[in-house]
This record gives sequence, C-alpha cells and structure tokens, in this order.
Amino acid sequence: MENYMRPTLIFDQVYLKTAPKGPEASVPNLLGMDNMQNKTEFLLDEYDEIYEGYGTLNSVYPYRDYTCYTRECGLHPVKTAVLENEYLRAVFLPEFGGRLWQLTDLKSGRELLYTNDVIRPSNLALRDAWFSGGVEWNIGLIGHTPLTMEPLFTARLETGSGLPVLRMYEYERIRRMVYQMDFWLDECGAYLNCRLRVVNHNQEVTPMYWWSNMAVPEYEDGRVIVPADSAYSSGGGSVYKVPVPVVDGIDISHYRNIPGQVDYFFHIPEESPRYIANVASDGFGLLQYSTRRLCGRKLFSWGNNSASARWQEYLTEEAGRYIEIQAGLGKTQYGCIPMAPHTAWEWIERYGAVQLNGRSDSFEEDRETLTEMVRAEAGDTLEKVLENSREWAVKPGEVIYRGSGYADLENACRLRRGERPLSPHLDFSSEDQRQAPWRVFLETGRFPSADPAEIPADCMADDFWYEMLKKQAEQDQRENLQPQAEPQSRGDRKPGKASPDWHLLYHLALNY
Repeated sequence: MENYMRPTLIFDQVYLKTAPKGPEASVPNLLGMDNMQNKTEFLLDEYDEIYEGYGTLNSVYPYRDYTCYTRECGLHPVKTAVLENEYLRAVFLPEFGGRLWQLTDLKSGRELLYTNDVIRPSNLALRDAWFSGGVEWNIGLIGHTPLTMEPLFTARLETGSGLPVLRMYEYERIRRMVYQMDFWLDECGAYLNCRLRVVNHNQEVTPMYWWSNMAVPEYEDGRVIVPADSAYSSGGGSVYKVPVPVVDGIDISHYRNIPGQVDYFFHIPEESPRYIANVASDGFGLLQYSTRRLCGRKLFSWGNNSASARWQEYLTEEAGRYIEIQAGLGKTQYGCIPMAPHTAWEWIERYGAVQLNGRSDSFEEDRETLTEMVRAEAGDTLEKVLENSREWAVKPGEVIYRGSGYADLENACRLRRGERPLSPHLDFSSEDQRQAPWRVFLETGRFPSADPAEIPADCMADDFWYEMLKKQAEQDQRENLQPQAEPQSRGDRKPGKASPDWHLLYHLALNY
C-alpha cells in the first residue's frame, strides 16, 4: 500500500512587499457610490432570470473607506495559513479577507494562480482599497467585498477522518449574514477543498451575492474553457447575450484576442457540470469546479490595448499580466439573488491542476474533453462530500486569529430580543473596541459622550439600533440627529439628496 504524506496546516508569518492600507476614514462615505446596475438597460429573454438590479445599493454605509494608503511598498510581516500535501501547497492571508494567495502544483512546480509580487492598494473596491492576485471571496454586495482588506476569524479543526481544516469566518454588517469557509486537503488528493457556508439569520428574505474571484496568469496562447455556448455581456449601457466562443468575429476563449476591458458571464446549462479552467498552450493550468449551487462562471479581461496595459502595470511591479475567472451563486453580477430567512446555503469548490493531452485548436473540442474529465472526476461524489461533511462543519474550532467584534455585538442584541445567536458553533469573541460605545448604549440606553476632537465611534445600520436611537432622542433633543441620518444607512437614501451639512450632522449625532 502506497504511503502518502499526511496533510499539514501551519500558521506562520512571512515578509511581503506591501503598501500598508492605513487607517479607516474618520467617517463613512456619506455621498455614496455610482452603481452601473441602476443605469443599465437589460436586453434579455424572459427566460434568462438573472435578477437584474435586485439588491443593488448606493452606499456601503456603515463601513468606512480605506483611503489613507500610498503606493510606497516595503517589506512588512503578513500572517499566513498554509495547507500542504504531496500534490499542493495553498497559502492563505487571513488578514486580507482570507485571500487564497498562492496555489502551487508540487508535482510540476508550477503556480496555478497569479500571485502578485506586491500588495499595493488601489481604488477598485467598495471601500476603495483593493489589490490584485490570488482568490478573493466576495460576499453580500456587488463588487469587491467590504471585507477584502479586513482580518477574518481564523481557526483550526479536523474533518471527520482527522484531516486538518483551516476555517475562516466573519459577519457581514450590511446583509447581516455570517459566512464560513472551511479548507482542507485530502491525504492523496490533488485538489484543494473549499467548503463554503452562508447563513441568513434574518427574519426576511435578503439579497445574497457570492463570487469567488480567481486571478490567473494571462498565458501568451492561453484559453479559458467553460461548459457554455453563450454568455451575458454589456456595452453601451445595455446588457445582452452573445454566442461563445466567437463574439464579433473574435474567439474570446483566447483572451489575448480581446481588444478592450470586458466581462463575460457564461450561461451554463442546468445539466452541465460547474467548472471553469485557464490553460496554457501546453494544456496545463488551473481547474476550478464545484457542486451545483455555485452555478455562475465569469471571464474578466483588462483587454489588450494601451489603456489595458497601463492598468496591468499599475497594479503590480514585475508579476506580469493576469485575467480573472470567477464562480458565483448567480448567473451574473448584474444583481443579487433572494435568500430565504433562517436559511443556510452550502457548496464545495475545488481548485487544482489540469493537464489536457494535446490542447485542440477548437474551443468546442477542448470543452468536450474537459467536461468529460470533470464528470469523471466529480460526478455525484462532490455533492456527497458536501453532505458527508455537514456534521463536522458545524463543530467549533480552535481560534488562532480574531476578527471584528460586530457579530459579538449582534449576539448581545439578539440575547436582548430573545433570539437565537448567530451560528452558535462559531466563536465570535473579540478584542475589537470599535463597538464599545454601542455596548454601553445597549446596556444603559444612553449613548456615551465623546470628545468632539476624537474620531467618532462606528455607525450601525439596522432597525434595532434605529429604534433605540429614536427612543433616546425623545429623551434628549440634542441626539435627534442620528435617527434623521439613519434611514439613509438602511438603504432608503435617494441619490443626490444628501444634506450639505451631512458630515456635521454625523459628528454631532455620534458625540452628543
């Protein structure tokens, strides 16, 4: 019987060339953001059902932006979590939204992801700061997640068979949802297992969004392979459907042919396996496949013109060019999808190397070959892995790194209301002090006074706090400003209607 290396999980620290993100802005972005989905005409068939525009927001309140970064990089310590077996080494960055930063095929020595040589923030995310590279886990809102630059709760545990599991989790404040990511390597497995769990603890249907965003090398003669013959795209203010792979005379599966920046959201038939791959001219590359719930797949290209080249240069130093391939809960990113109350959605994604024996000139032939490979590899077994892992997926882990205190505060509110806590198997205790004034408010019914010269306390954005603030305002007229502001934080804000004295109102409301 062949002996395999037992998978390991090691928590460490490495020095990476990084431009620090800096502190958060002193107040949230009160002017909101421009959202393409609110201005787009959808030229689609009545059977496409992509929930266009559903769940879009004009603001990421109560989050504060990261705008104090620079482009000056130096070597800084970064926490890592590393899973490894004989086939793969997976390096995660718990302090940066749990980013899967590097995935190495140990048999060939080749990298499967695009790993940037710098972590250099640029204004591309919902909270401004974002950097390219690795696999980013986007939840809740359309765009790069509000938590992409945030540390996550990070824990260790074991599967039912004793294999080490890396767990990362957090609470998303706008959708008020918990998400949990469990990663492990099988003893003789060539794929990284990613078990994702999103829970809507709310009492109402809530817009949900999830896209796993993979940065992969832009190979000279590379091809994206996906089981689709059509895709959704946009241009000129409209969303429409196009055939795949040839769009306007260009084979877009060969992404070096794509002239300008563009998204293609592939329409995958219900009966097809869920996968996407990026392969080089020799047929080697990354394959990502999943259980059926994760139904969407996407290609993003910066394009191949002078502006595209400038973007690629701007985001890195010497790491070269990349494209993005993505996998999501919806068919597109033009809207969220409705998630029922008191519901958990779970799925498994796998990431690993693929080697096509003689890549074809034909997209259709490569698609047929890879589809059969994925059917043989996964079949119904991945759905069974998901089902068989449910027992240990709701067991506690040993916390290594702590995240924010917002879930812990939410649990205190739930206790006050007589409701069940968020995901009881997850330890949300935290040393985060940003919620301290709100804890005092919850316990005493009075918001504590603060020094006007200090940065104000964090904002909250839900009905529970709104009603508490209104009650206090009845007792103290000076604190009647925060309830006036709160409807905008709860999604009621109309574009262009912000008061010119908004910043002043905010400071007064939080400090008096």
